[in-house]
Amino acid sequence: MKPQSKTKGILNSLAIGIFGNFLISAAVLALDVLLGGPKIYIERSSATVVFAVVLALFLTVVFWSIYTLVKNKSSQRLIATGPYQYVRHPIYSAIIFLLNPALAILFRSWLLFLAIIPVYFVWRKCAKKEEKYLAEKFGQDYWQYENVTWRFLPNLWRVNKILFYIASALSIFAITFVCLNFSAVYLRWVNYEKKPAKVTYDNQQQPSPSYFQQMFEAGYIGHPIDQESISYYKPNYSEQPNLIIISKINVRAPLVFASGTSQKELNKALDQGVIIYPGSALPGQNSEVFLSGHSSSYPWDKTQYGQVFTLLDKVQAGDTVSLIYDHAQYDYRITGKQILAPKDTKINSTDEPTLALMTCWPIGTALNRLVVKGELVK
Repeated sequence: MKPQSKTKGILNSLAIGIFGNFLISAAVLALDVLLGGPKIYIERSSATVVFAVVLALFLTVVFWSIYTLVKNKSSQRLIATGPYQYVRHPIYSAIIFLLNPALAILFRSWLLFLAIIPVYFVWRKCAKKEEKYLAEKFGQDYWQYENVTWRFLPNLWRVNKILFYIASALSIFAITFVCLNFSAVYLRWVNYEKKPAKVTYDNQQQPSPSYFQQMFEAGYIGHPIDQESISYYKPNYSEQPNLIIISKINVRAPLVFASGTSQKELNKALDQGVIIYPGSALPGQNSEVFLSGHSSSYPWDKTQYGQVFTLLDKVQAGDTVSLIYDHAQYDYRITGKQILAPKDTKINSTDEPTLALMTCWPIGTALNRLVVKGELVK
């Protein structure tokens, strides 16, 4: 086979693949914009960094492949060195499994990630066309090469058996982890472009006339209160039940008490909402209010609060957490967060009204505890 003919065949298939890849990606991005997601829940700065790293890997594979072709341009034999000793189509592989995911992360689009499936079949068709061309030119040599070298992915069993076992173990672990913690994983990584729920704070939330009418009828106040007088009374009054509200991560859950400190009693209470931990101060008191909630739960644990603190790590200093307790609303401004070993987690002694929110970390495990701290807005 002449090197020029081989290069021409590769370039033709490459051009067709790039065009098909572009059409699919453009259509999917348009659909993503139209639907407003689903978006990969990642900060734009982090997405840019990951994109740059994966793009660098892509360029490395492409330049390595081109260098191998140029280096062997005078050879009349089948090229099976460099990246070609691992996969039959390294440039195609890099486009499918590196460039496309890199762009999906940059645009933070799960649909663009899923588009890798139809994109794969476009490149597969191009690869088959090129393989037919190569088989005609190299005959038995190519058939032997095809039998031991996979099309797009390296045959790890042939390359290195240790790598094969490691990759298999990691794959099994990842699949099992996602299945057991699907709700939490979905919440952490899938987002739609919509405005977060608005939360009304202290001086904007006033008691209803019926509240003062009831107080008048009960004899607690000596005269009826009209609508214009309401704003002068208890500005942080709330008719809502005991709640925790974190607008930053769209959390709105009941505040509950545990019947005891055993793990069984705590878990039972955690399934009902966010618990005011035994020994904690109450909201508004001059001490630490210590709250705890699930970061994830298993599928068989039927509770709507199994992921209430899945996104707790996304709460930043300056954000507001509101506690409604005994019909009064208390707003706490977040001051910081830390990851502690379970044995180092405790209710702190303080004379100031503070807040601590605790959950298991990382999600799906009980290895550590994530604790977010706040102080009462006076």
